[in-house]
Amino acid sequence: MEHESRDQHIIFIFILTAIFYLSYCAIPSSDKDGKTPSKIQKSKTIVSQDQKLEENKIEVKEATIAPSVSIKAVPPKQAPPIIGSSSSNDIILMENPLYKKHKKGIVQFTHKKHIEDYSISCGRCHHDETGTPLELQPNDSVAGCIECHKETIQPKGEKLEKKEKIAKYHFQALHENCIGCHKDYNKEKGDPKGKGPAPTSCKKCHPKK
Repeated sequence: MEHESRDQHIIFIFILTAIFYLSYCAIPSSDKDGKTPSKIQKSKTIVSQDQKLEENKIEVKEATIAPSVSIKAVPPKQAPPIIGSSSSNDIILMENPLYKKHKKGIVQFTHKKHIEDYSISCGRCHHDETGTPLELQPNDSVAGCIECHKETIQPKGEKLEKKEKIAKYHFQALHENCIGCHKDYNKEKGDPKGKGPAPTSCKKCHPKK
C-alpha cells in the first residue's frame, strides 16, 4: 500500500510539473522579458487612452460653447450698388442723387431690351477716359457716368463747344450717349433725319411727372 501511495504522489507531481511547464511555454517571450505589456496591460492602456480622448472632447466642446466667445458671420463681398437701380438688375432708373431737382420724369433704361432686341454692346455706352469702348460682360461692375462728368448745373450764358459740354456736364453726356445712339439707329433703319423709330425727343424718353 505504501509503495502504491508513493507512486501516486510521484505521478501527481509529474503532472503538475508538466502543467506549469506548458503554461510557461505558452507565454510570449516578449512578456517574459518585460519589454511588451501583456494583454491585460494593453487593455488597461487602451482604456486609459480612450478616457483621455473623451476628456479632450469634453474640453473642446466646453471651449467651443463658452459664453464669453461670440462668433459673427462675415457676409460675402458684393459688387457696389448701381446708383438709381431698381429692384430688378435689368431696369436702371436714371435718377442721380447729386441732382437737387429733376425737371422731367425719370427715364427707365433696360439692359435686356438694348442687348437682346437691338444687339447693342456694353462698350457702346461704357467707355474709358479716352472714349474707347470697354469690353464688358453683363454682370461686370462699372463706374457711373457722374464720376467723370461731374457737373449737374450749367450756368446760363456759358459758352462751350459741344465736346466741352459733354465732357463737363453729366446730363449733356447722357443725352449725347442716348440720343446720339438712337439717331444712328434710326438712320440705319431708313430715316435720314434720325427721328424714328427709336425715341429722340424729351417726351418719348421722359415720362410725365
